Amino acid sequence: MLKAFRFRRLVVEDGKRRKKKKPSWLTPVSHGYYTVDRLSNTDNSSNDDLVFIQREQQSEELEIWFFGVSKAERGKEIVKYMQNHLFDKLPNELGIMRKCKETMRRAYVEEERTGVSAASVMVVNGEKLAMASIGGHRVVVCRDGEAHQIRDKSRKSSTKHWSQFIFPVCNQEDESDQRNLELVVITEKINSDTEFIIIGSSGIWEVMKNQEAINLIRHIEDPKEAAKCLAKEALNRISKNSISCVVIRFD
Repeated sequence: MLKAFRFRRLVVEDGKRRKKKKPSWLTPVSHGYYTVDRLSNTDNSSNDDLVFIQREQQSEELEIWFFGVSKAERGKEIVKYMQNHLFDKLPNELGIMRKCKETMRRAYVEEERTGVSAASVMVVNGEKLAMASIGGHRVVVCRDGEAHQIRDKSRKSSTKHWSQFIFPVCNQEDESDQRNLELVVITEKINSDTEFIIIGSSGIWEVMKNQEAINLIRHIEDPKEAAKCLAKEALNRISKNSISCVVIRFD
């Protein structure tokens, strides 16, 4: 049965101090998540997947969101590593993206030997992204209505396996399964074309192409409803793996 966990550490200001107004440049970040039990069709009722969400407000100038979907036991280790090596030792704003990318890579490498499947996103000040994925879990960005999956830009596209032509429903991924085992970590800026991000487990991507997922939820403004719609559609398509997703919107 599938459970979703939320990890959120909010910095609480002293009640005697007056709250400072958010900087005008800080892009609001909204999010929603949803999980489905693939065996009993009961929401949030298995421990196969872990959904984690954490926010750190270090100062008026530095806000960091950490989102992820992964296999439960291994996901906990990734979260623990990030908390110990990033959130407790945050650098200044100038070096934060390099630190995010480096820490995410190390966190995933620690678990890679056990065949981990996970995907996560860090949002810094609503302006920059650090994204990582390995295995069947995936990060897909919607830019001006088009789907963009994070990839290793240095690696050339591989030839499709013959089974993808005979069994297209079971192999709807853009690359071969071997390529999915590669760890991908990238950073990039959020611009006016960046609408939202989907972080999804293999249960979504085995029955849905990237662009299909984007088209399905693009019109849904509430990210919680969007995540629910996406998960339910994967269930309707008889996905055989765990179904969990997080939708992050930039308003």
